Amino acid sequence: MDKLNYKPNFIRSNARKIVLVLFCIAFPLFLLLLSYSLVLLFTDLTPQQKEVFSFLGDQGKLSPGFTPDEVSHLLDVKKIMDIADYIFYGLLLLITVTLTYYQKDRNFVLKLLKLGGISTAVLILSLLLLSFFFFNAVFTLFHLLFFPQGNWIFPADSLLIMTFPIIFFITISKNTFLLSLFFGMIFIFIGYPLNYVRRNRN
Repeated sequence: MDKLNYKPNFIRSNARKIVLVLFCIAFPLFLLLLSYSLVLLFTDLTPQQKEVFSFLGDQGKLSPGFTPDEVSHLLDVKKIMDIADYIFYGLLLLITVTLTYYQKDRNFVLKLLKLGGISTAVLILSLLLLSFFFFNAVFTLFHLLFFPQGNWIFPADSLLIMTFPIIFFITISKNTFLLSLFFGMIFIFIGYPLNYVRRNRN
């Protein structure tokens, strides 16, 4: 009888380990994308910046002041943002399905949220440290990774650079990382106290 029960328990245990690993990968990325969207939503944009984001969201046109190279780069940015949207909603679906599937096992759900929060905090703290000491290198690496065609370098007096100076990206990145870290800490604190309460009740 023990041998018959061993295999299902072994499979169940390993399946949960895989779920934990996948959740700890998906959750930080989801919170990062969510934080970026929220930060952008509440950022006080200039009229020119609003125009560009309207263009990126297929809700408006660009002024004629942008060069063909700048427009080409913005179209590449739009593709990246569209992909990020697909990833965000895919992760949202994955996380929702996972938590719904295990909703009856509160301890495992709390473990998912706690470890998801911890992995988020570790990732964000690492990114914050890298950005603080090597922002230019990280910024360059990001563009080389997502824009390998190389159409992302423009003169300092170009309309695109004047519309989005480096301080804009520094501020958006900092606020996104801090908000993601805040979300991660919330889920860590949710997981620990609730687990403590449940153990004391038992």
